[in-house]
Amino acid sequence: MLEKYLEKFSRLRTDKNRNRYPAHTHYSAPHKPFLLMSVMDLIAQGRITKNFIEPSFELVDTWNGYWNAIIQLRYQ
Repeated sequence: MLEKYLEKFSRLRTDKNRNRYPAHTHYSAPHKPFLLMSVMDLIAQGRITKNFIEPSFELVDTWNGYWNAIIQLRYQ
C-alpha cells in the first residue's frame, strides 16, 4: 500500500521552478504534497471520518506544521 502512495506522490503535478523553490523540495512546489499528507494525518488520527474534506483550523495547523518543518530549513 505504501508503494502505491509513493508512486502517486511522485507523479503529482506541481509547479517546478529552480528560482522559487529550494533544492530540498526538488525545486517543486510542496503545497499539494503537504495538503495530502495533512489530510492523511487527520484521517489516521480519526479527525476526518467522511469522504468530504472541509477546510478547518486543524487542517491549516497540520499543513503549517509540514511547511515549517520543511520549508523553514531553507532559511536556517
